[in-house]
Amino acid sequence: SVFPPMPPDVADLSYANNFSWDTSKGDDRYRRGMYTFFKRTAPHPNLTTFDMPDSNTTCIERKRSNTPLQALTTLNNGVFVETARAMAKRVLSEDHETDADRLDRAFRLCAVRPPTEMERRRLKDLLKVSRAWYADHPSEAKQVIGDYKPDGVEAAEAAAWFATVRIIMNTDEFVTRE
Repeated sequence: SVFPPMPPDVADLSYANNFSWDTSKGDDRYRRGMYTFFKRTAPHPNLTTFDMPDSNTTCIERKRSNTPLQALTTLNNGVFVETARAMAKRVLSEDHETDADRLDRAFRLCAVRPPTEMERRRLKDLLKVSRAWYADHPSEAKQVIGDYKPDGVEAAEAAAWFATVRIIMNTDEFVTRE
């Protein structure tokens, strides 16, 4: 089992306060969510936010919901922020010639289909606005992107792609399977 990042003190809520959550390091940190360590008395908040079934009974069909809390989680939770940084780095590291190619790649990785023309146009607009903002705010770009910057890529460019990928990962299509 893996221990993805979790908000501080959640593990302290477990029964008898005898459980320690040591965040996984290295490649283990990036394993699929189904391998997340599960403590019944203090489940990982991401699991409960995204409708984890009761672990004490059999689940024949999962409930599906789409709540503002889920949207806020995919935008702000450490696991999703780190994932968006890694996705931006991946897209910038791969051999693509144009922004359109990179946007198509990022969208395909998240939604398993090419973006529509409207989606592509809006994502290009977001990328353009993000580039301008981070170019004017280099310290925020460095803070946002951290170590997730490919060699030879400016922090502002990596941060703009991070902002764009975060929005793709915040879509209902990314979160739910329909």
